[in-house]
Amino acid sequence: MSRALARLLLDTLRLTPVPDRARLAERWADPGVAAKAGAIAAWIAYEQGEQWLLRRLADSGALSCAPATLVESLQLAARTDAKAGLAVDAETADVLQLLAVKGVPCVLLKGPARRAAVALYPMADARRTADVDLLVPAVAAEGAWRLLVSAGYSPLYPFDPDRARPGESELWRFGPNPHHLRELTRPGGASVEIHVSSGRQLPADVAWERMSRDATELRWQGLTVRVPSATELLWHGLTHAKPSEQGGWVLRYWLDASAVLAAANVDWTAIEARMATKELPDPLRARMWLSAAAQLAGVTLPEAAASPRAFPLLRFIAWQLRVFARPRMGTAWREKLLDEAERTELGFSLAPLVAGRSWPIHVRRRIATLAARAAYLAWRLPPQSR
Repeated sequence: MSRALARLLLDTLRLTPVPDRARLAERWADPGVAAKAGAIAAWIAYEQGEQWLLRRLADSGALSCAPATLVESLQLAARTDAKAGLAVDAETADVLQLLAVKGVPCVLLKGPARRAAVALYPMADARRTADVDLLVPAVAAEGAWRLLVSAGYSPLYPFDPDRARPGESELWRFGPNPHHLRELTRPGGASVEIHVSSGRQLPADVAWERMSRDATELRWQGLTVRVPSATELLWHGLTHAKPSEQGGWVLRYWLDASAVLAAANVDWTAIEARMATKELPDPLRARMWLSAAAQLAGVTLPEAAASPRAFPLLRFIAWQLRVFARPRMGTAWREKLLDEAERTELGFSLAPLVAGRSWPIHVRRRIATLAARAAYLAWRLPPQSR
């Protein structure tokens, strides 16, 4: 049932129009789906894709056929997401107006960019958004930061003068991330990050040139804003997900790329050229990540971006559903099963041991890791081979 359920979820989440709406609704009305409503709800919450699934159910005409308990949980999460999104919208508009008074140029990034560009990418705002991300030229960053401080914002985390390095200014000395200044916040508002680059490894001047060069001007929240081009939104979504690591192989990151792939033309020549640079330490896994995003978008990647081995998204989701179908399973064991399945599909070795622990703990964890990987490999075998 888990594979059939995974196929149903993929067919629903896919951003292209549903070819047979009546048949999709029938599949959602199957009693077997209602029996797995808890597993679906737990899985989609883990992936932070509740709003995505809810909207696709509504768009495809299957919402009334989906299990009521599942729909209720999706609606509750969607309301929470919508409330947070509106708070980000209001904070973004306030910050943009402050910067505009001083003539500070800026481009929206991440959540604000997705929400502002929803007219271009209809599903882009279905991802949970928690803070305001803006890119400004490096030479204007300190002035923009101080401007917000003078308007009532304060650092989200306190200063620690003892950690300052010689020669650092007060503004830069405690920032843990070199691509944006310390987060700012004010009572009741979303936190704000003034970026000088879109990534840790990308020089600030290159980031500004890319993001601003072909930026699209839009009217949003009563303001004229700039949003990066489709190519830059896709590339930023890919690099931000960090496909060479495990954390980025989830729906909430794939939505960033899928929304763009489903709705806009991308400069694949530029994407291919960047694949060969140090911006992405693992081009092979980056292509696999894009293959999953393309499956969710319902599009075919051009040969320049295609992966020699597409990510087995259907199988991966089927395993996750199987794991979440056991509500009494302990959290640690569930995480181990999910973790080792992902590591297996990506060709990673067993999860490393945590330094500083005693050898009995290492032994127990290694046994658990081996058991989790063995369980996944056994499940992955064809039925006739088991």
